Amino acid sequence: MASNLRFQDKVAIVTGGCKGIGRGCVDVFVENGAKVAVFDIDDAVGQTMKPEGPGEVFYIHCDMTKEDQIKAAVEATIVKFQKIDCLVNNAGWHPPARTIDGFSAEEFRKLLDLNLIGYFLACKFALPHIRKTKGSVVNISSGAFTVGQPDAVTYVATKGGIVGMTRALATDEGRHGVRVNSISPGCVWTPLFEEWAKTAEKGQMEQIKDISILGRFADPREIGMACLFLAADATFTTGEDLSCTAGIERGYGIKMK
Repeated sequence: MASNLRFQDKVAIVTGGCKGIGRGCVDVFVENGAKVAVFDIDDAVGQTMKPEGPGEVFYIHCDMTKEDQIKAAVEATIVKFQKIDCLVNNAGWHPPARTIDGFSAEEFRKLLDLNLIGYFLACKFALPHIRKTKGSVVNISSGAFTVGQPDAVTYVATKGGIVGMTRALATDEGRHGVRVNSISPGCVWTPLFEEWAKTAEKGQMEQIKDISILGRFADPREIGMACLFLAADATFTTGEDLSCTAGIERGYGIKMK
């Protein structure tokens, strides 16, 4: 009898998998039978993660700005599971809103280390193993790159870099049978977004909802399901950026004040 678990006995890495979008990806993959290595620095959460489902979680403490830790985490995944079928690059951060005048070059460099170079390094060390399984990479970008989010120039730049890197990697890795795609989420109700909401000005939350055609925020699991689709089902798709924004590109004529 065939299993309806879409990633059974396959191995995925999810960076930044303890909270938010990363946790949504972990939960969906585990429910579909995957063995998931979670790279994160949140020890308190990571070591107690027990998502429901037939899959398995293996937490590895990893600072995604440290090359040696990323390399060691990939090696630990291989020791534990012997293979890698999918890398989900998700670890990242969104700085507080400000114009370019409020950012220093050093702050930008630190953000690049996490939001872009961390993705590059995870790909660099995981791809030799992913090529053996003819697996895939899914990079989490942001709808902010598409619409040009205000007061977020450094963040938007890093997310645009992710999409560009995705397309270039897809071109290179196709010869190995490896697919590389990205997802650009819109407004997702994550712990980081929830913290921002506590300081939002009156009416700001409704305004953000209004630029979405569906008029709501996404649940992290919804991005996880899109990620599973790219990893398990979209077998003739590579070099693409999947927009999961509920149509904010259509509604961005409503100006953000």
